[in-house]
Amino acid sequence: MLYGIILDSARDFIILSYGLNIWRRVVHDLKLPSDTFDLFTHYSENIILHISDCLADILHEGTRDTYLEYFGQDFFRYFNNFGYHKLFRIAARNFRDFLFVIDQLHDSNRFTFPQMRSPLFHVTEEDDTGITLEYKSVRQGFTHYAIGSLLGAAKTLFKETNLRLYIRNDLSTSDYTHIVLWIQFDNRTYQSQNLRNSSCLPNITGLTFFKVFPFSIVMDSSINIRYMGGNIKKVFPTTTIIIGRPLNEVFRLIRPDIHVEWDKILSYGQHIVFLMENRLPLRSGPSGRIRLKGQMKYIKNKNMLWFLCHPVLGSADDMVSAGLHLTDLNLFDGTSELLVTRMHQTREMENIVEKEKLCAAQLEYVRTQFLQYRKQNQNLLCTIMPKHIASMIQSGIPTFSLCESYPLVTIMFVSIMDLKISTAYLKPTQIIEILDQTINVFDDITEKYDVLKVKTKSDPSYMFAAGLHERSNISPKDFGLLMSFALPINDEEKTEKNLLGLNSTEIIAYLSFELLRANKDLINPMTRKPFGIKIGFHTGAAIGGIIGDQNLQYCLFGDSVTIARQIMTTGETDRIHISQTAYRNLVTNNRFAIEYRGQSDIKDRNMSGTYWLTGINKNASTTGINTTKKLLRCPYSGSLL
Repeated sequence: MLYGIILDSARDFIILSYGLNIWRRVVHDLKLPSDTFDLFTHYSENIILHISDCLADILHEGTRDTYLEYFGQDFFRYFNNFGYHKLFRIAARNFRDFLFVIDQLHDSNRFTFPQMRSPLFHVTEEDDTGITLEYKSVRQGFTHYAIGSLLGAAKTLFKETNLRLYIRNDLSTSDYTHIVLWIQFDNRTYQSQNLRNSSCLPNITGLTFFKVFPFSIVMDSSINIRYMGGNIKKVFPTTTIIIGRPLNEVFRLIRPDIHVEWDKILSYGQHIVFLMENRLPLRSGPSGRIRLKGQMKYIKNKNMLWFLCHPVLGSADDMVSAGLHLTDLNLFDGTSELLVTRMHQTREMENIVEKEKLCAAQLEYVRTQFLQYRKQNQNLLCTIMPKHIASMIQSGIPTFSLCESYPLVTIMFVSIMDLKISTAYLKPTQIIEILDQTINVFDDITEKYDVLKVKTKSDPSYMFAAGLHERSNISPKDFGLLMSFALPINDEEKTEKNLLGLNSTEIIAYLSFELLRANKDLINPMTRKPFGIKIGFHTGAAIGGIIGDQNLQYCLFGDSVTIARQIMTTGETDRIHISQTAYRNLVTNNRFAIEYRGQSDIKDRNMSGTYWLTGINKNASTTGINTTKKLLRCPYSGSLL
């Protein structure tokens, strides 16, 4: 598991480097439950690996390891936002010293991140050209994140630019990662230091030694306990024999994760924090526990190891479990002061945590509301313009750049006769009822077809358009660039493909028949008969675009719009009229019965006559058009309503 601060730093890097829309695509493609992370919450460590893979797929460059290294390099910049730059500033004088104190830095964060499973960085060799560093972790696949972190620390904290890092050896197993790294940089100021070369202790008596350091353990070269501070002895029963026993029988080494061997402990140097826990029962009971943390010192003249330590106490319960009292603690190491202060602040911290949880819950509620409102806004836009246009508008693309030309679209006008005259004699409630019924009937039918529906303002008529998927003024490259900035459309918002392969004119033709049949249920209260309806459509070129800044409207312009309206207005009631070009698009597949109407007064060189659409051929493969909604979908469903 990973703390959310690691994932949030990766999110921050993606937004800063590639933009917010790329992060939104990552969230959409991975189906992440949220586009933000709680800093102190645990998440699956696989999430950051999946994010890296997703970035490689979206950007088409690099691999998982490439982006893991980027995340690691940027982590120190992100961490500074929380005030940790002061901690880094006092951590070390140079990059060389920093490599020796990484383990201490991790340990210093144990109160902020108590369940952090930090990796181990251990310097094994060094010379004036660089350092050999071993990296160990229980996590798999994070090697390049660690490499990036080292490079980021060198560059961000110490302005070390002439640094190179190589993987010298991979000793990893199925249980943990173990990588030997060679870090090459100017290390001429190094001083060879390890436990053997450390300064020797002055000649002091054992009584004085253990009086000053009551929490300490001295071991011989066989790692057997030779001496032990009095305060550690107190926590064990008086009948338990400690002196002379191997350290590994009395205590379990937690950190570092190594075998308890003389050479191993010596090689890990004086910059590694050692942490061990009792194996034998304590005086406080079989469930009692004490943890000791400290530093190993080498006593050269005695060839012994001295573990200078103190108990790890986070609360009064830890003291009860270990069987300790405040009088047992060293006054000079600040443990008692920290413990008492922590006990006083426990309630305050609990209140802060509760407030944080409440704020997090409120934030999630606000986020849910925001997503709901954004979805409603997108759905509203999609009722007045194509989905791809609505998505790009919501992504912030200027409306003036969304003008498109369509080489072949089918435009249909539908006019309900006598509706405008009848409303002059009806009560307001009756007018509202009739209009509501009309709109609902037309909307229910239109929803099954991928067409754009526009309610005209001058009279009770509608305009429909199909075929808006064809674009001629935007190159595939430019359109792909525009769509890369658009908000992703959820799977449930995507319509299915047209299984029958209908062209735009055939889609409008089927729609016209359904509207003609549905109109029989729209009764005129004045005549007690269905309203008359005129339908006419034409196929040709058109231009579409957004008009207005505050009240956005998607409009179609061109001769095709004018011709389609004239086809409708000059037609007969309760009949479907089509133009010459629409006729050519319908006769190809022989799905419809068509009659020649005669010459038209419409002035257009392509208009040699008009036709009536009289029915659907029984032998056509689309006779089940009304029985399944799937058959009505356009193959370019992502472009239409």
